[in-house]
Amino acid sequence: MTLVKSKQRVADHGEVFTPPWMVQAMLDLVKDETERIDSRFLEPACGSGNFMVQILRRKLAVVALKYGASEFERQHYALLGLMCIYGIELLPDNISECRANLLDVWAEALALSDTDEPYRTAVQVLNVNVVHGDALTMRELAAVNVDV
Repeated sequence: MTLVKSKQRVADHGEVFTPPWMVQAMLDLVKDETERIDSRFLEPACGSGNFMVQILRRKLAVVALKYGASEFERQHYALLGLMCIYGIELLPDNISECRANLLDVWAEALALSDTDEPYRTAVQVLNVNVVHGDALTMRELAAVNVDV
């Protein structure tokens, strides 16, 4: 994983990505919350979703452990976990990448494809929960949605 997409993006937006080992160490500081399915997280500069993806992975591990025997409950609680993760991002390409990363992790954990209704529901959740905006000015920018 590269920590910088381009020097120009660093200069223009201060964009630098957090390395995976640091993401894990920081999330370990709030370990109990990351493992609560209904615990809410907001990432005000979510980038491609490094923190959000790891939070989702932790939530999904708990879902599998507690509700693995029932497909309905597993899908229900996995969707709840996804619904409790929010992100704001300034750069549109990062929004798309973040949503795709979260969706890939979520769908893989549930063995879903893009033709499954829960998958389409997750796409809609991500379109609402990961927004194009500026967390410093608290302004939403143009909507960037993903179609299924």
